[in-house]
Amino acid sequence: MRKRIAIFGGSLFQDIKLENKKFIITHNQVSIKLSKNYDIENYSVQGLTASRALRLIKAIPIQELYNDCILALGEWDMENPSAFEGTLKEIIQELLKNNVRPLLVSLPQDLLKNEVAVNIQNAIDHVAVEMNVDYIYEGNTNKTVSYIVLDDEDMSNAILELC
Repeated sequence: MRKRIAIFGGSLFQDIKLENKKFIITHNQVSIKLSKNYDIENYSVQGLTASRALRLIKAIPIQELYNDCILALGEWDMENPSAFEGTLKEIIQELLKNNVRPLLVSLPQDLLKNEVAVNIQNAIDHVAVEMNVDYIYEGNTNKTVSYIVLDDEDMSNAILELC
């Protein structure tokens, strides 16, 4: 039986990225590459906040459906950054309670020019270490992460290897 993976995220898993304040299609196509080896349910949409992802996770019978869950959240939580870290922890606790392994993905580097995005990224870093969750970080960092990726191909490879 093939492993089943749920994805909750924004642009990365819609195969688009923010460049010069515009969303463009990437050649990354992580979800397509994953679907060659795994059964994928991609819940990624523009505007997916952590609180909305939590509601979705609680609404579906996640334990019976998925082995792993990729979380690429925070991109759309800029308006309520103070609630983000607690919600992300709650999502991970819900997944672990249901025997689903979480995999965190950092914010896209393009966003980290914004101070609020930096605060959200720091929250993701903190949660990854505190809860000992596999973590893929885009860009250079001295943080404790499972993978550091420097380009689109690295991101695809890291996700494929961790799944």
